[in-house]
Amino acid sequence: MDASRTHLGYQTGHDTAFYIGQQRYRLLLRAETDSTKPAVTEGVVGEAFAEDTSTFAQTRRVRGYEGSQLITLLDAAGRQVFRRRLRKQEFFGVASRDVVTVSEPQPPRFIGYHALTQTLVFALTIGIPYSDVAQQCVMVLGLNGQVRRLVTSYLSNWEAPDCAPRLLPDGTVLTCQALLPPTGKVMSLLKPKSQMVAAFPLTDSTLFTAYRYGEYRAAVAAASDSQPNVSATFNAPKWVTDRRKRNASNAFIVNRQGRVLQEFRYAGYGGVIGYEVPRRYVWQTHTYYLLDEQRGLYLLNKHNPLALSEVPFQQMQRFREPQRPAEIRFTIATETVAFAFYVEPAQPTHLRYEQIAQDVE
Repeated sequence: MDASRTHLGYQTGHDTAFYIGQQRYRLLLRAETDSTKPAVTEGVVGEAFAEDTSTFAQTRRVRGYEGSQLITLLDAAGRQVFRRRLRKQEFFGVASRDVVTVSEPQPPRFIGYHALTQTLVFALTIGIPYSDVAQQCVMVLGLNGQVRRLVTSYLSNWEAPDCAPRLLPDGTVLTCQALLPPTGKVMSLLKPKSQMVAAFPLTDSTLFTAYRYGEYRAAVAAASDSQPNVSATFNAPKWVTDRRKRNASNAFIVNRQGRVLQEFRYAGYGGVIGYEVPRRYVWQTHTYYLLDEQRGLYLLNKHNPLALSEVPFQQMQRFREPQRPAEIRFTIATETVAFAFYVEPAQPTHLRYEQIAQDVE
């Protein structure tokens, strides 16, 4: 099974069912907006949400409406186990206040249930209406409906990591910023002066993480003589790469406690809005194939995280028909190029390849 699979794009929740032991439970997931109750705060979400367009440049006050998410759990007989309403104010600590205020609440997305701790995990998307800008948080509820944890997943889907919140078998929750164990200390996956590029499971006990080293810095220009009342002009911040780490390992295989089991340099990530690591899991070889379109493939053995291999394109044979009887064909694509690879299960590092047209499969 491909444990690394993530889902790109906007997702909302829907009613669902799951089992606790032999009993089937139902979750009813709703979202509501009350247009009779305006809510106002200061923010940078844009003049389209201004409380008063004539004074917005001075006040930066934006308006939305009160809203909430409603989670109802029913047992096998249809009896209510709990009903939990989450109002916008509860998310001010894990998402931007102005984004929360103008957002239109969406149904929470159910991630899973952990029997030992009797907890339910949800992901919630909080977005600016009529835009492709959104934030995400993760919530853990007890079977009594009480919020045990409410944490940030990411503060912008733009340059968000290739990651989907997960509930791991031991009850640890991957939030896309941290690992939340059932008990004990939260283990942050973030690193100083870097962006997280990816965080996804490889197995029940190991994860792949990757980073882009550097930081955004505001571009400051000196005022000109024609602007005597302006001391400085601040332009959009620019990404500045940390050149001291240009050859440093930025990809890691870690266990659920965050201990590094393997590390290497990987530059094959890309993405249009959020980051994406182009990859394919081939179950016949028990191997994850990570593409770097400039170099070749990195091979991660699912059952042995220390068995890392790099196979440059120069070491691969160009594909010539026919396809051999034992060969398995798989494809990997980026925004700019697509490849088909051919591998025999007995020799996971021996590959043939060809460039193919994009969007053909």
